[in-house]
Amino acid sequence: MPKIIAAIAISLIAGFAVGAWLMGDEPTRDVPYADSRAPMEDRLVRLEQMMAEERDARLSLESQLQFLIEEIERIDAAGPRMFSDEASRVEETPAERRNAERAPRDFASMMRGFQERRLSNLIDGGFSEDEARRIMSKESEAEFRALQAAYVARRNGEAVDALSAMSEPQSMLRAELGDSDYERYLTAQGQPTAIQVTRVLDSSPGSQAGLQPGDQIVSYNGERVFNVNDLRELTLQGSAGENVILEIERDGVPMQLSVPRGPVGITGTGASIRNMNRWGAG
Repeated sequence: MPKIIAAIAISLIAGFAVGAWLMGDEPTRDVPYADSRAPMEDRLVRLEQMMAEERDARLSLESQLQFLIEEIERIDAAGPRMFSDEASRVEETPAERRNAERAPRDFASMMRGFQERRLSNLIDGGFSEDEARRIMSKESEAEFRALQAAYVARRNGEAVDALSAMSEPQSMLRAELGDSDYERYLTAQGQPTAIQVTRVLDSSPGSQAGLQPGDQIVSYNGERVFNVNDLRELTLQGSAGENVILEIERDGVPMQLSVPRGPVGITGTGASIRNMNRWGAG
């Protein structure tokens, strides 16, 4: 293919060169055109000049031809390697190309970076560096205590509630920090600090009390709630059916609703326990 293209280019250059020589520009001003009426001496001078122009044009054309021949030889020599390189690039998947370009990172470095970002988030959330480090230490301690409690329960043949086991480290941390600092802790991690109602079940206590999707449940019977599991645990306390106060916010306006203790009848979102206990334990 390169030779065919070069041959076409050579033919075009040769044609242009010959055409330019034949057509030419205006006759040389210093020497009149060598027609039959001009003196013999002038006609010889003009003929010599035309032969010199032809020789110069031929030399120029030969020089260009030599350059093209050298280029063809270079392309032929590099052709197999270029094709092989291009074929290998085509065979690579996008994922393989990204992996080749991405600097290798070991898991330990990733974990250090993750912990540094969490520390930075807590400091940005208003905690001092010492407080932030203390909170992260207490997180780790709470996770181990919860893991140990689940281990003992299973060794004793007791059933372990997976949802409660997952939320236990956060419950311990909340008890250590107090509700005010725990709320700041959640905010620093970009977590919600109340339950957002997504659905109210028909004929449920929540529906009869006037709960609506979009309401934020802040507390149940005076106890602060940060997620649906908090709410579930509180409904199991006290006397079933007794009236309790549900504190909510609707469009930023605080409100109070009365509901009987027990299932409220809502689905909702709140602080994500799974996202805060990211790496699990064992």
